[in-house]
Amino acid sequence: MDYEFSHIGIPTTEDKEWDGFYEPGKIHYTEFDIDEYKIEWVKFDDDSPMPEMIKTLPHVAYLVDNMEKALKGKKMLVETFSPGEGVKVAFIVHNGSPVEFMEIAQ
Repeated sequence: MDYEFSHIGIPTTEDKEWDGFYEPGKIHYTEFDIDEYKIEWVKFDDDSPMPEMIKTLPHVAYLVDNMEKALKGKKMLVETFSPGEGVKVAFIVHNGSPVEFMEIAQ
């Protein structure tokens, strides 16, 4: 399995100039692909259903070619969901930290 670095996500409680809001997860975010260091800032509403680990710990994200293969045998934190058209995302726990996998349709 090949993993290509995508970005690092850093939770914050500060207000920023948000680029978007993911309603189902109640997550405000900045666009990592326009940040020179590939940083995505994330802020969670008080009633966000996301796990505490994602709300409080930074995560590293990787692009994968096949989400099912990437997740096989991994400890799931957040099951696969689609935050936008052609994008699949899932979170696993690796050595006590969240890791995000992203599959983008070609």
